Amino acid sequence: MKIILLGFLLTFSSLSAYAAKYSLEPGDAVLTNCHDIYTRGVVKAKVDDGYTVHFPKNSGPIQCPPFRWHAEFVLPFQSVPDYRLKFLGGLKRDLVFQTGETVTFRVPTDPRVVKNKASIDIEAQITDISSNGAIAVKLLSTDPEAAATFWQWIGGNYVDLRHKYLDLERDKRAH
Repeated sequence: MKIILLGFLLTFSSLSAYAAKYSLEPGDAVLTNCHDIYTRGVVKAKVDDGYTVHFPKNSGPIQCPPFRWHAEFVLPFQSVPDYRLKFLGGLKRDLVFQTGETVTFRVPTDPRVVKNKASIDIEAQITDISSNGAIAVKLLSTDPEAAATFWQWIGGNYVDLRHKYLDLERDKRAH
């Protein structure tokens, strides 16, 4: 019983430390995390358990309620020209992603939008990379079903390079 209680206390304290990791102020550029899809915004105000964030009109789609964000879902934003995705503590070769490169997303389809396909491949170009390893992209695919799926799930958001949508791209770069 003591071990379980100790484990619970350590977990709770690490979550509290994570939430207090960043001291964000109104006006700071941030990324809000919603299922490893990030939306770029600006902190409007601090609230007791997080932040109120303002998003520009062209952001989205936002798949989470865009009002108050708990601190653990808000990260400071800083743009970088490239990002090294590290695996197994350096035992496997790093995957490098750079602004301007093309990436392929494999996204599960919504049967209301795309008929007879379980997933669709979407080609996009990296337009921005955040220091936490999330990429913003511009659509390159010309297929209407790919475009509809892109605008439904990714749009003007940032996607974590570890997201399942990029499994195909990571596999291609690893070989």
